[in-house]
Amino acid sequence: MPFPGINIEFINGQLGQTIATPDGICLIAVSAVATASFELNKAYEVKSMVDVAALGILPDVDNYRLHKTLREFYDEAGEGVKCWVIGFAKTTKVSDWFTANVTTGIVPIQTALDAAKGEISLIGCVLNPAAEYVPVITNGIDADIAAAMTKANTVLSNYAKNKYAPASVVFEGYAYSGNKTELADLKTLNNERCSVLIGDTEQRTGTPASLGATVGTYLGRLSISGVQVNPGRVRDGALKISKAFVVDTPAEQYDTEALHDKGYVTLRNHTGKSGYFFADCPTASSATSDYHYLTHRRVIDKAYRLAYSAALEFLLDDNDVMPNGSVNPIYAKTFENAIESLIFQQMTLNGELSQDTTDPKDRGVICRLDLTHNVVSTGELKLAKLQVRAKGYNRYIDIPLGFVPITTNNN
Repeated sequence: MPFPGINIEFINGQLGQTIATPDGICLIAVSAVATASFELNKAYEVKSMVDVAALGILPDVDNYRLHKTLREFYDEAGEGVKCWVIGFAKTTKVSDWFTANVTTGIVPIQTALDAAKGEISLIGCVLNPAAEYVPVITNGIDADIAAAMTKANTVLSNYAKNKYAPASVVFEGYAYSGNKTELADLKTLNNERCSVLIGDTEQRTGTPASLGATVGTYLGRLSISGVQVNPGRVRDGALKISKAFVVDTPAEQYDTEALHDKGYVTLRNHTGKSGYFFADCPTASSATSDYHYLTHRRVIDKAYRLAYSAALEFLLDDNDVMPNGSVNPIYAKTFENAIESLIFQQMTLNGELSQDTTDPKDRGVICRLDLTHNVVSTGELKLAKLQVRAKGYNRYIDIPLGFVPITTNNN
């Protein structure tokens, strides 16, 4: 007999898109050099730059990018926000962090996910390699990023299935050539748990030179926002950065719309608003996917965690059945209500799901068991559906503006 457990499948294609839980706990994975208090390949929990300093992480040559990423994270999120950090040897590539060790079978990034006991839902990867590292530029960025995305999507999908702890990752568009026409169109991929960010707070030819992106700022904004909130939402205010560049060009002077059109996370300005904003939050996936935007990915992942938590209470429970072996409707209602209530309380009431305010019975979530399935012979409670109602997003606002027509009074 199979090991008793719970299986939850992500359903795609439902949105019809055209073109007090660990919702925002982040992991920052960076190439680093060990200190007396900071070992490589070991995850640490920090809540402020004071904790970062206590680990001996300083803005020096060895760990500048690590310190910068954490500093920008706390500039955006504020002190006191929990974050995990793990350092990997500078001789490794980002794809190595998602590759199982041939001897132990352990995936390096999973060391941190396990240490956090599944609470991590967002990962940021920052490369700060050894001086001799020479990136191979393919499609405008370091070819290793494409390899890392493929591996990461598989690793994180498997981790969600096996540990009931889904997470998403953002990579830097490392060593971006600056030529937008060379970039691959990420909308042709199927890496729904991955995003790529282009844009940094430092210039390529600055001191030190930047080949990466402001991953800390992106994670910082996400960590303090509800799962349904777009990190580029204007009414939340500008990002807490004073400068932004794409290679050496100020972001406001670069065609960041072209980067967005190819599915990259990037920075922009808004006329009449000071400061910088994220343009949107696409994942490296088809524009028609339900999970093309990180907001939808985060919403469904939170519902996944909550559904697991509620269903776990019923594992190996005994239940009354009908003469044909199917579940008793009264017991089914108990099960359905347990899942709906938890998701309603922790998501709908927090504004993370849409709700029909004209219907007092609408909870933004529907859970239904299959009342025809034979529980006795299969030992399985089978759901007919578990659906949550996503929010809509004002990506485009059309305003027909004109003069009030003048009417002729013939009286």
